[in-house]
Amino acid sequence: MPNTSRRTLLKWALGAGQLALLERAGLLRSGTAHAATTDVPSRLVVLYLPGGFRPAYCFTPMEDAEIPLCVPKPSGYASEPIFFEASNVVNLAPANGPYKPLRTWQSWNPQDPASRANYAYSPLMYGFTHFALHDQLSVLHGIDQGTNDHASAFISAMCGVAGADYRAPAVHSVIANHLYERYRETRPLPFVVVSGDRGTPVGMGLPSHASPVRVPSIEALKPMLSSKPADNAWWTGLDARTEGPELDARGQPTGSNLKTTTVERYALSRAQQFMGRSTAKVDNYMEGLHGSLSSVSRVLATDVVSVLEKTKGIDALKTNRPSYLSSYLNETFTYTFGLANFHLTGLDPRMDMALRLLKSDLCTSVHVSLQLDFDTHNGTGHAFSCAHGRGLMDCVARFLGEMKATPAPGKPGKTLLDDTLVLVMSEFGRSWATRQSDGSYYLPDDHHPYTSVCFAGGNVAGNRQVGSYTTRGLGVPVDIIEETGQTSKRVPRSADAVTTALRILGMETHDFFIPGGYGEVVGLRKA
Repeated sequence: MPNTSRRTLLKWALGAGQLALLERAGLLRSGTAHAATTDVPSRLVVLYLPGGFRPAYCFTPMEDAEIPLCVPKPSGYASEPIFFEASNVVNLAPANGPYKPLRTWQSWNPQDPASRANYAYSPLMYGFTHFALHDQLSVLHGIDQGTNDHASAFISAMCGVAGADYRAPAVHSVIANHLYERYRETRPLPFVVVSGDRGTPVGMGLPSHASPVRVPSIEALKPMLSSKPADNAWWTGLDARTEGPELDARGQPTGSNLKTTTVERYALSRAQQFMGRSTAKVDNYMEGLHGSLSSVSRVLATDVVSVLEKTKGIDALKTNRPSYLSSYLNETFTYTFGLANFHLTGLDPRMDMALRLLKSDLCTSVHVSLQLDFDTHNGTGHAFSCAHGRGLMDCVARFLGEMKATPAPGKPGKTLLDDTLVLVMSEFGRSWATRQSDGSYYLPDDHHPYTSVCFAGGNVAGNRQVGSYTTRGLGVPVDIIEETGQTSKRVPRSADAVTTALRILGMETHDFFIPGGYGEVVGLRKA
């Protein structure tokens, strides 16, 4: 969604009212949000890795005997150590229940994690140990995305149904809509996309407050959401607002207040004259228009720019820099390795913006693409995935560590990570390595429909790897509670990953609808 003006924002609101209301699915019942326990988080962050990554090189669910069948022998890539043997894999912590604990290749020197020692060691992925993230992190493996086409698989990851178009709203929009009534007074930007390198999640059929607003930077927001005369001098005298009781489309008080301009008050009052004069569908349409305009008015009444400017994004990592970053990872959210001296740039602003949005409590859902595309299609694809995949995942660990060090707004004793569900995902995986009869490895580098999703934060049962892969990279059956309440054992699908996220965030299965069937994967939600 391009940067835009206030006038365009108002056009979005009016256009959103033309979308079909999915009453059968319960998707418009944003007021039915219910908090199951105090552990249920109230925010969602999706960290998206473009192009299809190889999660088994980061968190390894296979049995030790299977590792040499699908993981190449240790070697190097641009003077960075890559690949591993079973003896190099360590548990982050003792097992939590019957599930395999989080396991990763210990590429670092345990006596000195920052050491490189002639490129024999790498501290990438050590962040998960440094920040002790195992207590609030689990991984679901072997998810069938139902496609190996980039665009279709992106949609599948976002909403649970593969296809050329969205057949269900993205998980971000479902949560933004579900929690809207509870946080409408304090979160004027329910769903924000900081960056979307392979697409923007769509809130198909939901009200305007569940649609994504692109916020790549504070500077980009100034023409739209700044109250400073220096930023928008042309609005002086036209944006004076008066606070009063908010009325619904039928003129009844909602119980909230709303600051509106003269023009907005007139427009909001017009719906009352048309309600009840035609069919129920027309009334629903008018309610949608009225609700959309109310949402936009609430956003425009908040000086979002000033709030974000006063909020520190990357903070704890700068003031208390982890020692393992000292000689190797030169920036807060980047990494270097080997003689090639690769230096990832541009990730810091994305992570900083996402943290500002979360810490300021301006939004409910945030989507961020991590800046590096794994769609390699070449002979070094596996090496690239192993080295750079672990580099980006270490950046994820630092992001989670910053959240863990930040108090949750309005929730004493809780951290920002406690009050947030973070999903780390890609659109699909990439083809697996295969050991051949002569001991060498076949290393194809194509699209692969099976992938993994990391679940981190509040209400997540920590230190578990649920599901796994065959040595050919296919998913294996897991325990699932179907939408009917019946239990089954089958390979998880993208719809099940989305459902599990919604359940962790406190939604019941009757609060949403995903075409084609869906279930909750057992073992990822605290219970």
